[in-house]
Amino acid sequence: MAFSSAATRMLLTSEGLTTPLLQAIVRGPLRARARDVRTISAAALPPDIRAALRPNGTDHCLLRRARLLTVTGRPVSDNTVAALSGVDPRVDRAVADPSQPVGFALAEAGVTLHRRIVHVGRATWPDGATCAVKTYTLDTQERPLLCIQELFNPYIVEAAVHTEIQPG
Repeated sequence: MAFSSAATRMLLTSEGLTTPLLQAIVRGPLRARARDVRTISAAALPPDIRAALRPNGTDHCLLRRARLLTVTGRPVSDNTVAALSGVDPRVDRAVADPSQPVGFALAEAGVTLHRRIVHVGRATWPDGATCAVKTYTLDTQERPLLCIQELFNPYIVEAAVHTEIQPG
């Protein structure tokens, strides 16, 4: 599957800077609005996020559901963030901070992690439209510490795909 839009392909394959890329697409700043931040057992994580984060049975996780919004309140992305709780207090604070995007909060706290893209594809936006989705982990040297799944508003980030013709 190949996305038709070059901007969508760049956004989905980027190993960082998701929020600045989205800001470039909308030509303005974005703000975070967390709808829910709570501590849950690893078993309660959504299955695809649990598979990417690979928590052990005794881990507790912070789960954050948030949106990135334009200054007019238009949603640009719908995000689910899961972090292993209690591993790094700076990460816990960044995930729990409802006032800014997680990436900005991690950078402000001086947290440097390696990003690993787990999945890109298409999913369903809250209104039922098909949207682009990206799931990635932020890893320490030993294991994933966070998993972030971002659904992108299909009215801003195009989700159309085209079939690649194979030579032959």
